[in-house]
Amino acid sequence: MSEKNFIFSILFDYYSELLKDSQANIIDLYYNQDYSLSEIAEEMNISRQGVHDALKRAEKSLIEYEDKMKLHYKYDRYYKSAEKIIKLASGITDEKYKYSVENIQKEASKIINEG
Repeated sequence: MSEKNFIFSILFDYYSELLKDSQANIIDLYYNQDYSLSEIAEEMNISRQGVHDALKRAEKSLIEYEDKMKLHYKYDRYYKSAEKIIKLASGITDEKYKYSVENIQKEASKIINEG
């Protein structure tokens, strides 16, 4: 899966409920289930061009939602920060801080795993 396809799949996870049902269905079939435009057209009983146009509108909507709400951008920043916290905490080797370091790493891991 190309990076562009992967991004639309991720944005769909965040914003699918905001799309029209037909757009959500097309995005899901195209990006998550790997249907071709022709296969989607046949499945939905519309033209291939109609699928293409709806797909482009849905992609545009997903990008606009992300530009406004930035859910993926924020998650990505939190994830990277949590990874950095874990790495920095692992550099603390003083035995008297062992329990605190473990707790810091556990809490940072929660951020990573809840995404």
